[in-house]
Parts: sequence; C-alpha cells; structure tokens
Amino acid sequence: TSPVMEKVWAQRAGLGWQGKHTNLINKNIGSWLLIGEILLDLELIKDKTTTDHCGTCTKCIEACPTDAIPEPYVVDSRRCISYLTIEYREDFENEDLHNWIYGCDVCQEVCPWNIKFEQVKKDQKFEPRESLVQFFKKDWKNLNQDNFKSSFSNSAVKRTKYNGLKRNIKSL
Repeated sequence: TSPVMEKVWAQRAGLGWQGKHTNLINKNIGSWLLIGEILLDLELIKDKTTTDHCGTCTKCIEACPTDAIPEPYVVDSRRCISYLTIEYREDFENEDLHNWIYGCDVCQEVCPWNIKFEQVKKDQKFEPRESLVQFFKKDWKNLNQDNFKSSFSNSAVKRTKYNGLKRNIKSL
C-alpha cells in the first residue's frame, strides 16, 4: 500500500475537522483519537462533513515549544518535535527537542476540546511499562539494541527505530 491521508478522509467522512494544530478534532471526544481506514470499492452514502469549531482559539499555536505552528492550520515539520523524533531519519544538527525523546503532544494537551473531554483511562494498555518507569538518564544513554527490542516490543516507539531513538537521546 501507500500512505493514506487519513485526516482528510476522516474529515470528509464527518468524523471531525482539522484543528489549527492540524490534528483531527471530534466534537464528542477531542483529538485524542486513532484513525483507521478500510478501503472499499463500494459507493457509500456520504456523511455530512463537520465544520471547524476552533473559533478564535490559538492555544495550540501559543503553546508549541518550537513554534512549529507558524500560522493556523500549518505545521512546519522542520520544527515539530513529534515529526523530528519519530519520522525524521537524518541526524540532527542543533535541534532543541526540549528534553523530548519521542513525540510531543503539547498542542493537544492545551486544546480546549481535549480538556473538555479529558478523562483518565483505566485500560492497562495505556499505562507506562514498569521497566521504563524505572529508567534513569544513564539507562537511556546506555540503551542498546537488545533492550530497545525488549522494552519497546509491540510499541509505537519502534516507528523511530533504534538509531532514531539513540539520536534523540543524544540530544538530552
């Protein structure tokens, strides 16, 4: 397969709108959601699209630690900590990752739509792994391929790959 523009398709399907931080926001649950796709060769009844409900709010823009949202609905990936720590494959020159080694959700943490629907999940799948809670800075600096594999098996952290995570850790 090839990449699918899931936010655009989700918006067209009426699941929400793209906020000023460019994440999909659903009116009933905010932007803390996962989008999945099923590709069909069937004609479906089109849902009503959702209109933008960000209004005059600019909290996501103001809170971004690297100013990666230069204007509403635009993210500069060259400054976005999530992009740099997860998807970017090259070495860093002088990137300030603000002590993040994998991802960043500041724009979502301050979004009023997420605050409105904020609730603690009791699902064990969302709890931090005990082995990682016990990691100290020296443990992160000494991370090797074996403990990367064991610590992050069945985890989205594997998207950045071992070398990417090591590169991010060096920035601390």
